[in-house]
Amino acid sequence: MMKHVLYIGWLGFHNVGDELLWNLFAAYARQYAPDVRITPSTPTVNWKDISPYDAVVLGGGSLLLPGYMAVLHEAHEAGKPIWIWGSGIDWIGPSATAALLAGANPALGSHFSANDAERFRTVLAAAAFAGIRGPLSEAALQTLGACSSNVRVIGDPGLLLAPPAQAEPPNKEKTIGLNWGTTYNRLFGQNEALVEDTLARAAKMWIANGYRIYLYTVWPNDRPACERLYRKINCPERVTFDRAPYNEQQLLHLLRPFTATVNFKLHANVLSLAAGVPAVMLGYRFKVFDFAASIGLERCVVSTASPQLETDLLETVAFAEDQQHRIIAQYETARRRYVPLLLEPFKRGLFL
Repeated sequence: MMKHVLYIGWLGFHNVGDELLWNLFAAYARQYAPDVRITPSTPTVNWKDISPYDAVVLGGGSLLLPGYMAVLHEAHEAGKPIWIWGSGIDWIGPSATAALLAGANPALGSHFSANDAERFRTVLAAAAFAGIRGPLSEAALQTLGACSSNVRVIGDPGLLLAPPAQAEPPNKEKTIGLNWGTTYNRLFGQNEALVEDTLARAAKMWIANGYRIYLYTVWPNDRPACERLYRKINCPERVTFDRAPYNEQQLLHLLRPFTATVNFKLHANVLSLAAGVPAVMLGYRFKVFDFAASIGLERCVVSTASPQLETDLLETVAFAEDQQHRIIAQYETARRRYVPLLLEPFKRGLFL
């Protein structure tokens, strides 16, 4: 009888990052387990009811959260296999993030209760495959006493994205791609308006230095914020605001000619790097620092809570342009390390 697997992700909301993670999972599942039926957790699916499924997968994204752990725990209690494929932690604040980056063990009680920690411990230990996104997620789990011996850092599944095949490398344009949007003020520094104003000033500086600016989004809800930034820069002859919705493959082609990108959303960074373009990552939440640490590009992160945000942005974009070949080489080195780990559960036939 055909096995039926539930894939849990934040799907059905036209967020390019979450959709590309599902697209990658589905593609490899078709390749390695063509006889397995997989249902993604779109809004029409009651993913909290695990009774129809033979196994449950927690997919890519920042899904190491108590609510999702409860569903995995229920599946485990029902004797169903569970596995975790590149999920990560998020929502840890700036001071605790800085402490974890420094190798310390901050108190995380304001983020996770003792019951949460116990649930993490049980689920991760029970998982047939427990692959998490980055070293900061691992450090947080260790701090909670929830990092069982089978937990491994396997990277963000977006690392499976390959650059589009092209006979010739693209002619580089003196263009900075700028991804902006909203997280409804839930960002480090808690001042989205200040970050937006700072980006507008930085963009004017880049324009004065001969760059073009290309504004783009990876989520429809981000368009009003991007529209506002476009108006604040107020230089339509040097700024393009691309309002079109794109999928991941279209974005890979779109970004390839750019000098560098500055990105708000996490997977805009992944897409930029996969396209061979250095990414300056706006460190607006824990997950950005986690991803950057996983690929050894912490130098490319600019915290949105920085007291010298504009200076940091200008200096980091200059660094990215100057070191673009080294940055992409570093990314490719990390990618080669993680791809076998991301493919391991498929190749091991955990569905079968």
